[in-house]
Amino acid sequence: MATEPTEAEQSTKMNSPKASDPSASDPLALVSPAIGPAADGAEISAEPLPEAADCQDNFVEEREPVELMFCVILAAAYAGLARYCWDPLEKSGNWLLFINIEGFFLTIAALALFIGMRPYVNPSSLQVSKYGVKYRGPYWPRRRTVNWSQVVQIYVSPEVILVLYLLPNKRKSMRPLLIHSNYLADRQAIVESVIKYSPVEPTLLGKPGWITRGAQYVAFSLFVFWIVRMFLM
Repeated sequence: MATEPTEAEQSTKMNSPKASDPSASDPLALVSPAIGPAADGAEISAEPLPEAADCQDNFVEEREPVELMFCVILAAAYAGLARYCWDPLEKSGNWLLFINIEGFFLTIAALALFIGMRPYVNPSSLQVSKYGVKYRGPYWPRRRTVNWSQVVQIYVSPEVILVLYLLPNKRKSMRPLLIHSNYLADRQAIVESVIKYSPVEPTLLGKPGWITRGAQYVAFSLFVFWIVRMFLM
């Protein structure tokens, strides 16, 4: 004669894994993903995600604490020379010589501080994208934007990039955009980025030779000598 199950046996059957979870009876259901419609009725899509609409490469100038320290030491040295020469020049009574010498020392000290603080106050930056170029130079705080539709020719080198472009409102007027890539980090990546995004094929240039560098150094030395002579006359 069959006996009816007790309440304890009925609760044990209801709480067993086989009764509550169908996957317990099928071990493959734990490792096989569900294929077909989702729980809410929407099908699962396996299409890849679209790429970013605005791809761009950004380059920012690196800040070197050693350069800042050197500029501060140089400024302090010239300020000390100005203080040392102050009393003898004041006692001499030659006010023209006083203004020239003190002005030269103080100008060099202020210039050294300006050069050392510039990367922290106004760092150079470059942005290259599929739309164009945005560049802010080391000594020009305004950012200049040039679209690829304005570009006529590009000259690329590891140290300098020259972009010749047309003004949007004056199509016959051509302007140069000089990008000092030697101030920016990862200079080789800048060249690759310009080649990748530019619709105009750039002209690749090599590094300047020793003769060109020597001519640049001589011209800079003559310029400094001319400034010193103006102060001392």
